[in-house]
Amino acid sequence: MATGTLKFKKVQMKTRAKDAEGKYVEQEKWYGRAAQDGTVEFEDFVTHMSEHNSPYSRGVIHGVLTDMLDCLKEMVLEGKSVRFGDIGLFSIGMSSAPADSRDDWTATKVKGVHLIVRNTKKWSNAELRKKISFRELPSYDGGEPAPGGGGEEERPGEL
Repeated sequence: MATGTLKFKKVQMKTRAKDAEGKYVEQEKWYGRAAQDGTVEFEDFVTHMSEHNSPYSRGVIHGVLTDMLDCLKEMVLEGKSVRFGDIGLFSIGMSSAPADSRDDWTATKVKGVHLIVRNTKKWSNAELRKKISFRELPSYDGGEPAPGGGGEEERPGEL
């Protein structure tokens, strides 16, 4: 597996915690949030794949991936979980409102559906952590990373 850089931004968020007297108080704490510095569109991804010494043309890769996505959608919508080797396990999930009894709960309580992707052993959180370094991006409010404030490259095991 290749190595990479996880870009992050620092964000301040309000949290609730118990004080010494056991009462909840609001606190402001700083957290790191993963941030992307761009999106690779499907066509650009296809071109990228075809340029990796692939014996397959851009057109063949495009066709295979398009058909794969159509089949993935079909199977997931049929209620199947689909495992793509080391990429992940794809399935569908839902969120719903509660009901007071089993008989009161109906499909009208469904709030939304979503795609679930679970990572696999080779893409486990622990394996990804071994392959990543960290770099701070400018903050969401447009501010620059603080000098020495986590913007340096940090390697796993050195945190």
